[in-house]
Amino acid sequence: MWFTEDAWSPIVLIMLVAILCCIVWFRTQRGYALTAAVLLLLAAVTTYFIEQVIVTDGEKLEASLFELIETFVAESQSITQLQQSQVVQAERFFSEQNTIDRARVRVGVIVVSISEDLRISDVQVRLTNENTRAITHFRANGTIATGTSPGSHHVSRWELTWQKQAGEWRITRTRMLNPMNGEDQKIPRVD
Repeated sequence: MWFTEDAWSPIVLIMLVAILCCIVWFRTQRGYALTAAVLLLLAAVTTYFIEQVIVTDGEKLEASLFELIETFVAESQSITQLQQSQVVQAERFFSEQNTIDRARVRVGVIVVSISEDLRISDVQVRLTNENTRAITHFRANGTIATGTSPGSHHVSRWELTWQKQAGEWRITRTRMLNPMNGEDQKIPRVD
């Protein structure tokens, strides 16, 4: 487990201390300051490569969120008619017990077509319950078409609750939020 979500915070701190060591060396010409500066520079480079290897749960969740969105967009553009036995790939991100959202995704793939101009922003991940639950928050802006309509630009804000099940993160709850004030909005019902 890495102690920060990015490598740049510790790298900047290490570099600042290395610069201070260089300043001490320039003023005093003592070898220990230059040695410390070189070792700190090596530590900064090492920190970068270590951070690239370590993937935190927050990073895994963010990657899963983007994979879910990419999968849904691709399927919404390709599936026009869904047969009962056909598998919707976007469903695999949802918990088996979350039948309502699984049904929404299944029907959404057929009913809407999301264009490639979809932009995801304001992604936030918050881990809770000793890293077994998480909440992701994000905004989505893009062109959505239904049926034969040409589509129009929509802005939305979402909050997904995830739970670790058998070592995998699965969505247990979906909330659509008002893009302006953050209050709950009703997600279109699927029956």
